[in-house]
Amino acid sequence: MNKRMSTLVTALLLTTTLGWQQPLSTITASAKTKTTQTTKRAKAKTVKSTSTHIKLQGASNARDLGGYVNGHGQKIKAHRLIRSNTLSKLSKSDQKKLVKTYHVATDVDLRTVVEQKMSPDVKMKGVKLVKANVFKSFGAFPDFSKKNAGDKMMKKSYHDAITTAQGRKAYKSLFHQLLKNPKNKAVLWHCSAGKDRAGMGTVLVLSALNFNKKAIAKDYLKSNTYLAQTNKENLKKQEAGWKAQGKTVTPTVVANFKAQNGVKMAYLNTMYKAVNTKYGNMDNFLHKGLGLTNTQLKQLRANYLTAAK
Repeated sequence: MNKRMSTLVTALLLTTTLGWQQPLSTITASAKTKTTQTTKRAKAKTVKSTSTHIKLQGASNARDLGGYVNGHGQKIKAHRLIRSNTLSKLSKSDQKKLVKTYHVATDVDLRTVVEQKMSPDVKMKGVKLVKANVFKSFGAFPDFSKKNAGDKMMKKSYHDAITTAQGRKAYKSLFHQLLKNPKNKAVLWHCSAGKDRAGMGTVLVLSALNFNKKAIAKDYLKSNTYLAQTNKENLKKQEAGWKAQGKTVTPTVVANFKAQNGVKMAYLNTMYKAVNTKYGNMDNFLHKGLGLTNTQLKQLRANYLTAAK
């Protein structure tokens, strides 16, 4: 008995046992119909959800969030929401691409005042610069010769960005710009590497647009990919600086540098924990922590999402 006939006979025996009998030909036809219908439904539900990496000469971690699809089937509109790393080294062609192609009209700088002064953003014609530093300043670096010092430092920064008045003020400013942004323009927000302060800003924006944690995490972790080359170069500089202080570069030191340069789910989970501990959940944080009303959230969704299909 060949495999096909054996499968059909097994199906017939099973249906008989369950108390409902059909001719073998009917079972075969029914199975084919159900398979076809299931395949069609699966294809109908499969909607491509992806952002666009903006290739710039002076910024390696710039991304257009347009294209992401939330659980309601709503897609973020293209050329409206841009996240990035530092804009201090943008070339003329980079500036043209951001302004002409991606319609950037507002640049929200989330870096500290010291960073903003040391490496000011390139002034782009027609683009409004908004300074909204998440931290007033950076504290002293921990001793990177100690195990997990890098991880602990990063987790603290994610905690403080949410729990301090300074952090919340900065993200309130970001949402203020998103709410007043013209419907045909884009808001760009960034920090130094575009992964932590800008990353947390993106978590908040995507949360407000009804994206779940899985989709948010997928976007968040992309920084490790886009910063890979930059981080290799940074690591060499960090090791050289460590040696210049007369210190030995140990595996622990290297691990701490890498912890500082990359993103991890442990960091993002620290942010979520801080939100849940103080506010109960993300919705409460958007309302109570950032002062967003239901009307404003609806406005954000209407401005930046396509209608559900």
